[in-house]
Amino acid sequence: MAALLTFASAAHADPDGSAPFRDTYGEVGLLETPSARMADDGQLSLTIGALRNTTRFALGFQLFPWLEGSFRYSSIDDFNGNAVDYDRSFGLKMRLFQETEYTPDVSFGIRDIIGTGIYGSEYFVATKRIWQFDVSAGLGWGRLAGDETFDNPFGLLFKSFDTRKFVGGSNSGGQVDLGEFFHGPDMGLFGGIVWRTPINNLDVIAEYGSDAYLRERADKVFSPRTPVNVGLAYRPLDNLTVTGGWLYGTSWGLVASLSMDPTKDNAPARLGPQPIAPQPRSDQDQQKAVHDYVNRQTTEDKIAAGGPFVGQGFKGPDAKVALVSQINNSSAEVRDAEVDGRTLVVDVRSQMTPADCKRYALLAAASSAPVESVAVVDLDRGKGVPVICPVPRAPSLPQTVYARLERMDAVESFADDSAPAGAPADAGAGSAPSLAPTPQQDAVDISAVESTLRTAAASQGLRVEGVRITAHEIVIYYSNTTYYHEADAIGRLARVLLAATPSNVEAMRMVAVVGGVPQQQIEVLRAPMERMFTQNADPVEIAQAITLRSPPMNTPVLDEGQSTTYPRLIWSLSPEFRQELFDPDEPLQVQVLVSGAATVEILPGLALTTDLEGNIYNDYNFARTSNSVLPHVRSDFAEYLQHGINGISTLYASYDTRLAPDVFFEAKAGYLEDMFAGGGIQALWRPEDTRWAVGIDAYEVQQRAYDRLFGFRNYRVLTGSVNVYYQSPWYGLNFAVHAGRYLARDYGATFEMTREFLTGVEIGAFATFTNVPFSKFGEGSFDKGLIIRVPIDWALPFNTQSSYDLDLRPLTRDGGQRLENDDSLYDTTRRTSYGEIYNHVEEIGYP
Repeated sequence: MAALLTFASAAHADPDGSAPFRDTYGEVGLLETPSARMADDGQLSLTIGALRNTTRFALGFQLFPWLEGSFRYSSIDDFNGNAVDYDRSFGLKMRLFQETEYTPDVSFGIRDIIGTGIYGSEYFVATKRIWQFDVSAGLGWGRLAGDETFDNPFGLLFKSFDTRKFVGGSNSGGQVDLGEFFHGPDMGLFGGIVWRTPINNLDVIAEYGSDAYLRERADKVFSPRTPVNVGLAYRPLDNLTVTGGWLYGTSWGLVASLSMDPTKDNAPARLGPQPIAPQPRSDQDQQKAVHDYVNRQTTEDKIAAGGPFVGQGFKGPDAKVALVSQINNSSAEVRDAEVDGRTLVVDVRSQMTPADCKRYALLAAASSAPVESVAVVDLDRGKGVPVICPVPRAPSLPQTVYARLERMDAVESFADDSAPAGAPADAGAGSAPSLAPTPQQDAVDISAVESTLRTAAASQGLRVEGVRITAHEIVIYYSNTTYYHEADAIGRLARVLLAATPSNVEAMRMVAVVGGVPQQQIEVLRAPMERMFTQNADPVEIAQAITLRSPPMNTPVLDEGQSTTYPRLIWSLSPEFRQELFDPDEPLQVQVLVSGAATVEILPGLALTTDLEGNIYNDYNFARTSNSVLPHVRSDFAEYLQHGINGISTLYASYDTRLAPDVFFEAKAGYLEDMFAGGGIQALWRPEDTRWAVGIDAYEVQQRAYDRLFGFRNYRVLTGSVNVYYQSPWYGLNFAVHAGRYLARDYGATFEMTREFLTGVEIGAFATFTNVPFSKFGEGSFDKGLIIRVPIDWALPFNTQSSYDLDLRPLTRDGGQRLENDDSLYDTTRRTSYGEIYNHVEEIGYP
């Protein structure tokens, strides 16, 4: 949590200074009551609200433009028979109608969905801007009906709604009790006015609250005298609001709220190498390279087809890109060309004739692009109607040719990758035919070009693992250990290739390698890439310029490049911060430690990894012991903190490989995490061109000794799960489901949903339900919490793949607990996945 404070960035503020602020509950509101307003989409906030004998800490998150979430941790003095009573609650507010000129914002909210019910309340609220005033009025149930304003209207329809079990009381906690919502004999009325004063960033607040603090009054903790509250709100910074006022006629109240904007980088200007400026070829070189590439022929193609064979080396999306490139470079009259469905649309600078249309149709017929018609139009002038003509049917190729092309797709090379530039083609069986070298290529020193590429890529923080340049194409294997988003690395490497490769090279294939294993293949035609860089392409155009494929299994270029580069040592020494939250005796405990991590990559895919930790400072409370009736797989964490304050966090060997082009595999054995050691396997299937993946993992593990050295405790378990993942294109939402056997030998499923912003900041939640009854699980009923991932480069001005990761649980129990990093294969491949690259595709054009 401290990292979030450190990484705070300026929140959006309306030009007139009317940015909404937060109440003592951490929700967008007034002083103690909610409003219908919403914060900026994605906004994170950390709020501290205090009044007499009560302090509330709240984490707020604008999940969507219309949905606000808040998690709060409250302390109440001399309450519920405790010297200090700590309470956890989670709330949601949803906007039903957005404000218009004549109608208000209308929102519906629940303050305590999963909690003890102490703050249980539901409400409808409307807010309207009138001149310099924000006017709110709402109806509340539960605590917000404490002043008994009206009878509950739902009770007139269903008598069961007249009864509410926990009005400011306490239930077992951790469960969603639908039978409580909108229940109770009464309904309250609340509201208020915010005056946006002429003084910049200063607001005056007056509100009528409907919370009578009945339970606090009964325990003599707090006794309101009047429902009227007044106060001031001031924003000294765009991301900081301080609110203070006189509450309920008996107490001063104070709210401090720090907001963060995860949609924007804190440090947009980064230290380190800047991307190389795009260096496109001359028009003449570009046209010649495109023409030669599109019309390249192979001996086998000619024999099989019985005659001329033009452009058939491309299929599917590649064929479309090749055809569009050829049209764009065919004449100065062509402004732009694209394939829309099965129609080739050519935008020209003057009115064209049917003969011109037929010429483009013949070019389309000569390609293998799935185009059935051509439309030629002058879009700028908008004169006349498009000239439309059909594409003549090309003679079908023998099946042997298609079979040959399929085999060529299955190996590493394009049509002419089987030999280095200038080498004669091998016409023997099983070899891919290559083009004869062009005079231009004969004059190029390929070794010098490859050396230049390696040096330029290294200057960008990228390692070239293998490279081969042929007559018209280049294949380059690279490793990215610098940039958080792979699209950034792809964009930088593409600029390197534009600057360093000979002008006759038209096709570029970049293969991302992680730990010696190829993970993603990015195919680009150079002419569209040059236009993309020089014409300020938008994300849609950038996405159309690239093609992602699963890397081939046969990788002689990579094998040759890696033959002399192993073993490798990667190490780091860094400070770390650890926190334990929500202990009933000590709500916040922290540790500052130093971590020494090292990985020895023995061979491609084979590595030995360790992480040693040393304590610098901690204020842990080691007195609390677990009362869990389940095997103590997590609830003994205090024992590990006390006896293993310095120790071995991990020490294991791993082997990663691919079983198929899109199937990844990992075997791992050793001290896998702080509490368990053992061995197991993972497998992950990431189908080509999809946003989903399916994985499976299984581990046989034994509990480690408390000192985190080499000893063991007498508890063993076989754990594992089947995992399904989906990276959606909507709002950056990511979903995951893990179903299987957990460490406490219980069976069930974990559901995760997170929202990832373009900055890489990811916020979400998870919940695990198993066959352990809520009563046996203990306090909290089931495992649940928040997921927070903050890339370090979001806040600091340098590129790094490190991040601050926090799974924020209300409390730690034993049910539904998974082995740490049991699905690390997914995390390893996620950076180069289809969904991740296309979610950040703009960075390819503008790294």
